[in-house]
Amino acid sequence: MTSTTPEVGQLELAGALALIQQIVQARARRDTGDVNGTVHVDRRVCLQAAAGMQPNARFDRQAWVKAWQDAREDGSLPYRKALYRRLCQTLADELDFDGDSWEGEHSQAEFYRVASDLRTVDTKVCIDDMLGPLDAKVDPHNLWNGFVSPRFTLDAARELADQTQRCAEEYGADGMDTVHVIDIGAKGRGDKPLAVVLKISWMYLEDEGARQVTHIIEPDDDGRYSIGGWEWCWSYASWWCLCSEGHDWHVPQCEGCGMTREQAAALKEAAPRVGEILHRLAPEATAVLFEADGAPRIVGAVAGETELNLGDGGPFDTETLGEADAALRAILGDSLTDSGPHWLRFTGHDAH
Repeated sequence: MTSTTPEVGQLELAGALALIQQIVQARARRDTGDVNGTVHVDRRVCLQAAAGMQPNARFDRQAWVKAWQDAREDGSLPYRKALYRRLCQTLADELDFDGDSWEGEHSQAEFYRVASDLRTVDTKVCIDDMLGPLDAKVDPHNLWNGFVSPRFTLDAARELADQTQRCAEEYGADGMDTVHVIDIGAKGRGDKPLAVVLKISWMYLEDEGARQVTHIIEPDDDGRYSIGGWEWCWSYASWWCLCSEGHDWHVPQCEGCGMTREQAAALKEAAPRVGEILHRLAPEATAVLFEADGAPRIVGAVAGETELNLGDGGPFDTETLGEADAALRAILGDSLTDSGPHWLRFTGHDAH
């Protein structure tokens, strides 16, 4: 009889590492009075996190034994053991040590960096329809009232600066902040661009003065700029699949219908091409219905509110419909599982 080691997902690992960071912070506060102080850390922090225990500074062996026994009874013990091994190996790798040698004196900041780095996702963010979507790195656990705190590259910061300034021109700067990138085109140490990123809160200018409302945003160690975190209502940008489920941008594929984010974007771009094919014989056509379980195929067409006949007596011939089906198949492939039917409109948005 063989057994397989349970897989530990990246987000699950990141969550456990965040718990370790809280344990180390509690130890630093207890031992040094400084949450950023240096404390002794050993594998017991991994045992606490793998067992899902509270982030207490003291390792409670009795509570850990009970948690391990509960896991044995509910069948989750193999997973918790796998999580423990993964945590130990990750800390050894991330702290640049071999084996057990990572155990010793560490600052809480080291564990914060490890936890934050591994749980960060590459995504796109936006604020309603006003700002974005913009490429960013986001820590899904770092939330303010449910909103995320993105970190932008300098290029993305430039794009954000343009957007905020356009919004200020359209809606008035007295009720919003603007971002500005001052870049002279030169490069400094490490070939990094010499640039300054500013955020100006115009609504407070008259009361507080220019110096108080102008904030210099420094890049982090990765050269990224945290703009609007814990202050602006940043959310993940979304994409929509065939089964009408909205997904955060960093989710690559819908588990329901099998559609990928790239396929959703390509389908939107292909709508005019399908319309162009059908308009040769029916210029009045505005949308089609298609099914997508296996090879996509058109099963209906409309001109406004009027249904167009696909069979004998209708405006389309077999060759034209086949060409339109092929255009859909080139984008969607033949592996989708949501049959539909789904609308594809030649103007406006993608299928619903």
